Amino acid sequence: MNRSVAIATSLLVVIVAYFGIRSIMRGSISSQSDVVVADTAPKVPEAIIENVSSSMHRVVLEAKGRTAPDKAVTVKAGTTGTVVATPAREGSFVRKGALLCGLDVEARSAQVKQAEAQRDSAKIEFDAAQSLAAKGLTPANREASAKATLDAAEAAVNAAKVELSKTQIRAPFDGVFETRLAEAGDFLAPGAACGVMVDMTPVIVVAEVSQEYAGRLNLGMDATAKLASGESYPARVRYISRTASEATRTFLVEAELKTGDALVPAGVSASLILPVDTVPATLISPALLTLSDAGELGLRYLEADDTVQFAPVRVIDEGVGGIWVTGLPDTARIISMGQDYLSEGVKVKPVAAGGAVQ
Repeated sequence: MNRSVAIATSLLVVIVAYFGIRSIMRGSISSQSDVVVADTAPKVPEAIIENVSSSMHRVVLEAKGRTAPDKAVTVKAGTTGTVVATPAREGSFVRKGALLCGLDVEARSAQVKQAEAQRDSAKIEFDAAQSLAAKGLTPANREASAKATLDAAEAAVNAAKVELSKTQIRAPFDGVFETRLAEAGDFLAPGAACGVMVDMTPVIVVAEVSQEYAGRLNLGMDATAKLASGESYPARVRYISRTASEATRTFLVEAELKTGDALVPAGVSASLILPVDTVPATLISPALLTLSDAGELGLRYLEADDTVQFAPVRVIDEGVGGIWVTGLPDTARIISMGQDYLSEGVKVKPVAAGGAVQ
């Protein structure tokens, strides 16, 4: 009996130990499972942010163009004739009325003298008819006929003098005789060119402006002209086209340069810098720009509750420190890293670039 009791007692101890160990192992596994569950719970993503604020920024338009003379005219002949004189030198400054090309007068001088003689004869006839009519010795209509003949003779004299004057091709204004197009011995017909005159006071800049900015420019507004050689001169807008080019959809703009005593050549490349407007804008790095799901250019930023939002922006200017954009709130926490991996409406933990939680 003692042996049987010992065996039974041993079996009971073994069974109790077995179930005790199993219970302990289950508790351990359950604790580990809880830890794993806790570790796999979703975490709030972090977003590195940068605080920015808008300020009033002057929008400047830089339009490419070229310098040009105030006026450029091809001086042409008004009658036929052979060139016999070309006194003006190319590139020289000439006054209004200076002779550029002289044509052979041929018979035109004689025609003037003939017309003057006929006028003098008609004047004598008219004076005689007027005297006789006053004495009642001739009909009144004879005086009127003589007056008409005299008037016709005067007109013939004027026409002959005008024709004679056309043999002297003269400068239409003060300027530079830029190019001679006819030499002595050339025969010119009406409309044939003698030379090109240019007026360089003032020199102007001619540029083309996109339709986005043309409506924001005004006549008389101040500008700056920057030449390809590096010189800059103050300028004033004097002309804005109201019809766009069919080919480029741009508008022509002219501005007068204030060059003082400086000699600025025409035809050189130049930029016309125009202050278009002053608007609230934000300076950012261009690397922060991203695209929305709809393909809009913009930035992702955080709302007050730390949720991600997307703001479409428009680039209005470039500066030394980055680009100026509009479309952001006055103050914003923009996401400076990882913005391409975050969607609108997601809540994040904001972290400053230095590592501090915002």
